[in-house]
Parts: sequence; C-alpha cells; structure tokens
Amino acid sequence: MTLGEKIKFYRRKLNLSQEELANKCNLSRNAIYNYENNKRTPTISILEAIAESLNQSTSDLLDDDDNTNFYSNKLKLSKAIDKDIKNTIDADETKIVDYELKMNELYKKYFFDLFNWKTINMKHHDYFKFILSICPLHEVDHLTEEDISELSILFNRFLDLKFHERNCLNEQEHIASGSSKEYEKNNFITTTTK
Repeated sequence: MTLGEKIKFYRRKLNLSQEELANKCNLSRNAIYNYENNKRTPTISILEAIAESLNQSTSDLLDDDDNTNFYSNKLKLSKAIDKDIKNTIDADETKIVDYELKMNELYKKYFFDLFNWKTINMKHHDYFKFILSICPLHEVDHLTEEDISELSILFNRFLDLKFHERNCLNEQEHIASGSSKEYEKNNFITTTTK
C-alpha cells in the first residue's frame, strides 16, 4: 500500500471527507487529493500533521520501504534540528536570566547613587515634580501646575517637620536601631496631641 493509499484508507476509516481532513491539517482539499493519488509527496511537517489528524503515527503511514527510507532520514534530521533549536532557546533563556540577575545587582548597587546625583541640585518644587513623574499614579495626570506647586510646598513642610522631629529625638535620647520608627511615630503622636 502506498502512502497515498494509506492516507485515503485511514481518512475513510474515520469517515472524513478530503475537505474535512484538509481543514484539520490547515491544507487545501486539492493538496489532500494530490497526496492520496500520489501526485505529490508531503513534507515531513505536513506528513506529521496528516498522521496526527488521522490518529496515526507517521511510521503507520510509512510502512513500505521506499517511503520509510525517504522519510526516516528526514525525520531524524528534523528531530535533531528541533533538539538543537530547543538547546539554543534554553541557552538564550539562561543568558537572559543571568543578564537580569546582573542588572538587578547593578541596580541595587547604584540606584541611590544615581538618584542622588539626579536630584541633588533640584529645588524642592522640581524634586516634588520629579517624584510625581516617576509615580505610577493615574490620579496625578489631571493636576495643574498650581496644584503641584501647593503640594510641593506641603511636601517641603513635611520634610522640614520630619527633620525637626528627628533632631529633637536625637537630642532627647538615643534610640536602639530597629525600634526608632515605632518610637518616633508614638512620640510624635503624643507630643503633637498635647
């Protein structure tokens, strides 16, 4: 039985028309007709698609010696190429992961140095605008220049207040590391409510 006869046999066994098989394989009906009548020989990828659509293995379709020899070498080559491609992709993914790890290390190492370099000479208003520009907040899109100016003044006052509060704390007593934030918060709340 030839390859074309086997395709026709298994197609009829599944009660599929040439059109239905063609649709399952993303081919034209004319292509299936040509394969079944041995007018054309399918490529390896098309043969695999046809075999899968017929619920058969490619070796079931290739039992005769001529077709088996013709396709077996190509199938081995195709699988070897697929394996090489997969190995290349895996190696590239490993390189990407290594690159991302290195970039994260550099980011952690130099982020604050770069941030300070960028912002060291900024006025309070410009600094606040810069902070707003890097915030992923959608609410800041509608702020006017006047709103930003008012907010920057408020921001500057909070900074001054925090600076003053920390200086007062340092003068009063030494705070153990790790507990300073909680102490500052509680102390600031009690001192401001008195």
